[in-house]
Amino acid sequence: VVHMLFRWILKGFILSFLLKTALPLNPDDPNVCSHWESYAVTVQESYAHPFDQIYYTRCTDILNWFKCTRHRISYKTAYRRGLRTMYRRRSQCCPGYYESGDYCIPLCTEECVHGRCVSPDTCHCEPGWGGTDCSSG
Repeated sequence: VVHMLFRWILKGFILSFLLKTALPLNPDDPNVCSHWESYAVTVQESYAHPFDQIYYTRCTDILNWFKCTRHRISYKTAYRRGLRTMYRRRSQCCPGYYESGDYCIPLCTEECVHGRCVSPDTCHCEPGWGGTDCSSG
């Protein structure tokens, strides 16, 4: 029973981790910045492939029984693999923020001792505390 309970809890942690890592950043979050990135996609494309078509016409050549060989360039549809450049919009946290789930959280290089980080390197101190890191009483 303990072994089954442990496996159930472990599966829950794994599922929770996968869900958190699979969530995209919330586009309504004002701390989310985005940019366009290019990527290559392999595609199958058709093209007109030239080939030499041989045909015969009537002519005055007695040695070839009045039949002369002629050539013309014809085209047939062929296929090849090609690379196509595509573009997609990528979201990431703006500078000074780090990703947590689907939100961007402000990063304070110094810990806010008696307060909380409200924007990059900016602490909001609890009443009675001050200083850049809220450590002065």
